[in-house]
Amino acid sequence: MESLGRYWWLLALRGVVGILFGILFFVWPIPSLATLVLLFGVWALFDGCAAFASAISGRGGVYSVVEGIFGVGIAVLTFWRPMITALTLYGVVAAWAVVMGIFKIVSAVKLRHVIDNEIWLGLSGAAFLIFGVLMVALPAAGVLALVWFIGAFAIAEGAMLIALSLRLRRVPSVVAPLRMP
Repeated sequence: MESLGRYWWLLALRGVVGILFGILFFVWPIPSLATLVLLFGVWALFDGCAAFASAISGRGGVYSVVEGIFGVGIAVLTFWRPMITALTLYGVVAAWAVVMGIFKIVSAVKLRHVIDNEIWLGLSGAAFLIFGVLMVALPAAGVLALVWFIGAFAIAEGAMLIALSLRLRRVPSVVAPLRMP
């Protein structure tokens, strides 16, 4: 946790990539299913690698390792068996969102002990969780709705990660004294 303020830019980068990913889906609303699968795989891979980087830097802990394993695992499955992913993309995205939401909420609870009144990571986790639950509840929404849903979610998630990173950037002195044994 001691490097949290120093690596605020990594969260900002994740947020920018999420926003760009979301905008792409609004600008090009009817991509082929193969493109949708590929873009999802790229996003999951980037997000998983960023979570691993967070863990390696010593600021993410076990939750970042699990996020990284899950994100990279989903990306590997997506690239290795794209037809399976294409057929099950809806369920894969929903499962990924629910798991990421849970881990982000747990991480937010831990972060609240470091930064007073910090809510951005919790909101990010809640957005992931709500997104996943809505996908499970509305399976007949269709591919176009899924594309717009993913786009809107990616933009919102990106904005929340940028907001969190800017908050962390302003408080490195609060985070720095925390030393993990």
